[in-house]
Amino acid sequence: MHDHMLRNCLKVLFPFISSSANKRLVYEEVKKTVERDRSTVKVSELSRHGLMEITRKRVRPSVTFMISEPCACCHGTGRVEALETAYSKIEREICRLLSTMDQKADPENPKSWPRFILRVDQYMSNFLTSGKRTRLAILSSSLKVWLLLKVARGFTKGTFELKPLTGDKEYKNGHETAISVLRPTDPPRKKLTLFPIKKWKSSGK
Repeated sequence: MHDHMLRNCLKVLFPFISSSANKRLVYEEVKKTVERDRSTVKVSELSRHGLMEITRKRVRPSVTFMISEPCACCHGTGRVEALETAYSKIEREICRLLSTMDQKADPENPKSWPRFILRVDQYMSNFLTSGKRTRLAILSSSLKVWLLLKVARGFTKGTFELKPLTGDKEYKNGHETAISVLRPTDPPRKKLTLFPIKKWKSSGK
């Protein structure tokens, strides 16, 4: 029990020891006691206030680490990647895939634009599809691509997967929910017809 208490103490106070001989005796006894410890223990001599400092190197991990595991989202760092950062990564990945394609699309012909399927988590899906002018539409129109957005179950925040859209079989995966295929350009607005309005003059009497 005495050894266990010494292992857990960082500082020990001996307030009633005044003579140098007694302080030295206490220091030697404590040093002999900690020598039986398998870990490295450092003992400092008593200060003039009767304070002794004992440091011990940790041998085994703490109980918290033994009964827990790192977070799957932050990997034990306590912080997750910002959605803006993940959005930039998606943009760079689209540019990388476009550079590997042999056939170049015609920017003026939307039918020739490449098609991709983008799988993201629910947080990123809300981030891409919120607002009147969504970030997904901006990404699609600026890079001249078509994007099919899907929410993938089990994806952590900021995780995404981007692949070329090959056929209709991509739509039949039961583990994902299709959100929408966003057109890269805004729909054409209706033309407005202006009718002239005559300003009637009131005749004075």
